[in-house]
Amino acid sequence: MSGGTAKGDVRGRVESFDQSVRSLEKRLRAVERRLSVEVPAEDVAGTVFETQQPQASEDVRSAIEGIDKLKAEIEELRSLVEGSLRVDLDKLSDKLETSLASQDEKLMRIEDRNRITIGSIKMPVELSGIMGAALLLLTGGLIFAGRWDILRSPYFSLGLGLALAVAVLAKFYVVNRKAD
Repeated sequence: MSGGTAKGDVRGRVESFDQSVRSLEKRLRAVERRLSVEVPAEDVAGTVFETQQPQASEDVRSAIEGIDKLKAEIEELRSLVEGSLRVDLDKLSDKLETSLASQDEKLMRIEDRNRITIGSIKMPVELSGIMGAALLLLTGGLIFAGRWDILRSPYFSLGLGLALAVAVLAKFYVVNRKAD
């Protein structure tokens, strides 16, 4: 917030200088108009205007110098404002690049969660699905062999549930271990 206040202060100063320059330019034009009026030399001789002519040119010179100084200050302030804006934009750009790199890294980790590496090949794996398929093959083999006594046993059902739970826990462990 303090950067915005400083920018507002600088912009206020620039506008103030701009108004001062405009005011001086208007005064300078008025003085030039008065000086450009041609007055015959005999009308001016011995009057107050005759002595003020050199002073009027001094006033014009000082007004021009004042305008030049104000213009230089305005340019300095403009370059200061543009420079600070450039620095702020560069900082924001750096933060954005860092944030995008971080998001890309997180996205890659999320994509790699369901994959295991065998040698140099990454394979998508659902460990609980593989365990379920193996248990179904075992159950089918027991049915084919006619071992109904084993299939009706509560220990068989508990063993199936325990095997599936271990598969889910093993997958959880593998995924979280790679995240560290």
